[in-house]
Amino acid sequence: MTIVPVIRRLIIAAVPLLVMPVLAYALSIYDVIQLSQKNYSDQDIMALIQATDSAFELEAKDIVHLKELGLSESVIQAMLKGTHEKTDARPASGSSAPSHAAATAHNHNGPAPVNSTRASAVTSFATPGKTVAVGRFDYGSFQETGSGRHHHSAVNMAGVRLLVLRDEGAFPSVVARANAVVKRLKWAALAGEGTFLPGSAMTNNQVMFYGRNADRPVIILKVSHSDARAYQRRSGRTVTPVLLAAYWSDLLSDYWSIVINRVAPDRLSDLHEGEVLKALYKQWKKSSEMESAQLVDAVQLLPRRQQQHLLRLAITVPHDFLISGSHLTEQP
Repeated sequence: MTIVPVIRRLIIAAVPLLVMPVLAYALSIYDVIQLSQKNYSDQDIMALIQATDSAFELEAKDIVHLKELGLSESVIQAMLKGTHEKTDARPASGSSAPSHAAATAHNHNGPAPVNSTRASAVTSFATPGKTVAVGRFDYGSFQETGSGRHHHSAVNMAGVRLLVLRDEGAFPSVVARANAVVKRLKWAALAGEGTFLPGSAMTNNQVMFYGRNADRPVIILKVSHSDARAYQRRSGRTVTPVLLAAYWSDLLSDYWSIVINRVAPDRLSDLHEGEVLKALYKQWKKSSEMESAQLVDAVQLLPRRQQQHLLRLAITVPHDFLISGSHLTEQP
């Protein structure tokens, strides 16, 4: 198969995904992840990497994260090969060609234009803080009283429960849905700093991640009516899909602030049970000075009552949580 037909087919199929014509841009790491998760074949992705003259900066830990996101060994090798070729061909000091640092910065926000000499931008793989470095997103079975034979799954970050999925939504099972949510959170973590917001207008029951340096948001999950009813039963208050999407967005944003943005949480910290997030932030600032520290280590150093408040944030919606103007503003 020649490269030209492959590119033609990819351009037609991927325009909604990548927005700009593929041939005019070097691929970013996020573009490669998107193509892989859209089930393009390895051969097509590798051909596109070659045709666009793309190169990527990858460390050993970055390769592990890419494998976790489902990229094949052959695609990763193609990315590494492009990097080595660009390194070998890099001009000597004093050359008029674009510098490596300038090229990296130019492509930080996504695909970068390829100039007439086909000098490729080298994309940087920003590994965000402690969440990815020493603690992983995962999910596990979550046993609750009164759940009967229903299987619930907790979505965790670095050993700390973020939220509980009690409905399968559009997936064949709760486990399959939890797996999809974890993959999307890992993808969001690759973008680094950012915030979570509910969707706007017709999509306000969705939880969206907006990376600070990303061009497009990542849909983390869509809240179902069954999700809302399950949280309502355990919260002792009215919970709608729109309210739960707003709550989950705030909860995820606060955890993101603590571990990745490295700033104090400010979404839920004014709530009675949300005050514990400020305490966790202060404890994490101390604990994170240790290389081997995980977020769960900071949680375990909190008083037991505060640990219980963190758990309640994951399994219920606080009585004093309300949708505010910040949830209704236009997304970044």
